[in-house]
Amino acid sequence: MARTITLLMLCVAIGLTVTQNPGVKIRVTAKGVDYAKNVARASLVPLLNNIRLDDVEGRQGKTSYRLHNFRTSNVRIPNINMHLNPGQRGLTLSLRNFGIDIHLDYRVSYRVLFARLTNSGGVTVNFGQVDLTVTIGIDQFQDTSPKLVARSCSGDIGHFNIHFHGRLAWLLNLLRGLFRGQLHNSIRNKICEVVVNAVNNDAANKLRRMTLEADIGNNVGIDYRLLAPLLFTNNYLELHQKGTVFWKAARNDLLPVSPGAVPAWGDYSNMFYLWLTEYPLKSLAYIMHTRGRLQYSMTVNTLLEERRDFLSTSCDDSLCVGFLIPKLSEEFPNSVVALNITSRKIPDVNITTNGVGMTFYGTVDLSIPSAGSVLVANVTVSFRILANVRNDRIVGHVNSFSTIIESLHSVIGDVDLTVINNAIEEGLTSIIIPEMNAVADVGVKLPLINDLVFQRPSFIYLDGALIIGTDVQYQGIV
Repeated sequence: MARTITLLMLCVAIGLTVTQNPGVKIRVTAKGVDYAKNVARASLVPLLNNIRLDDVEGRQGKTSYRLHNFRTSNVRIPNINMHLNPGQRGLTLSLRNFGIDIHLDYRVSYRVLFARLTNSGGVTVNFGQVDLTVTIGIDQFQDTSPKLVARSCSGDIGHFNIHFHGRLAWLLNLLRGLFRGQLHNSIRNKICEVVVNAVNNDAANKLRRMTLEADIGNNVGIDYRLLAPLLFTNNYLELHQKGTVFWKAARNDLLPVSPGAVPAWGDYSNMFYLWLTEYPLKSLAYIMHTRGRLQYSMTVNTLLEERRDFLSTSCDDSLCVGFLIPKLSEEFPNSVVALNITSRKIPDVNITTNGVGMTFYGTVDLSIPSAGSVLVANVTVSFRILANVRNDRIVGHVNSFSTIIESLHSVIGDVDLTVINNAIEEGLTSIIIPEMNAVADVGVKLPLINDLVFQRPSFIYLDGALIIGTDVQYQGIV
């Protein structure tokens, strides 16, 4: 019985792990993979142009020879293709009909009658119709970062021509024989070695530096680690990522928030799509509320000097609280108020076709040092936020807002709710929202590799998620 229950619990746990919805999702389409072939070409040409081969020494009959100082140049890759390979959980890179020149120095020693003669010089070998196929897998490291690995490499050399100075026909025949046999295989294997090393080290290291965790201020972070191995189809590959926001001092605390189903999107016209669901925002709202971080204190000590007049009960224009709430000016002339705002419940966050919405439930406490609290209001503020991308960060700004006063306690007599509402909206417009926008403008780093730049990004707002659809440019090739 105990064994059966244990197995049942294990199956349930596995099922929950497999079916967990991602908070963030990335899709690279076939168009994006096709662009990657150009990045591969630009990366491989300088590597193939710097191949070095070991010296070759040998004897053939009465002739001894030494081939040395091998170097390559003039790599020509006219045809390159890269496509998704679901069966290998990765990609297939194919180079067709490319050419490469190999330069080397030779020294030969041979006997003529009773004399031993030597000859040396330089040789250029032009290789053409070289084909190469590399299967590249994308697995995972233990920290869940994507692991690029070359699963296989095969190549073939179609033909070659040898050019050297001199009239030693027998030497030409010797070189031809070597390049058809021993050197033919060495060069083919060396090309594969260089390409495999480029995948397993250079490209893999760049991919592994993909952002898996980002800061949201000093105390909060977001977890972009993968939930599962990459998903491959013939049309795209996908990364399903956690998107969990956490308090850094207690990052393993469980949140009473879970990601919902990711809305579908069937357009593949861009290279790259990134889903940001409601889950990271809901996680952030929960943490900021429960950690007491959704508080705002407006005093003469916290405001910039040019904004401090807003807190005065007496002024000559509409930019102070006394003008907006006349009873304050009547009861407490020439005074300065303090305004404290605290959240009284977890904010609601939603993403719809109209944009990103956040509803803040707060208590506004307006006090005067000589009298304490004079006005306390329970307020609901609904914000509409628009997102944008700057470099590798998602940023935003408040596009509009509305306020509702749910209750009001006053020690200065009856006060028109419209008057209080106008005062709160003025404070939001002139002081609080500019500060919110300054924070939102810093933004949060997206889960991207270094040097990947968005080209003409567009924003698709769906019920439950924001999608960034974009082409990309990789600027990491020197």
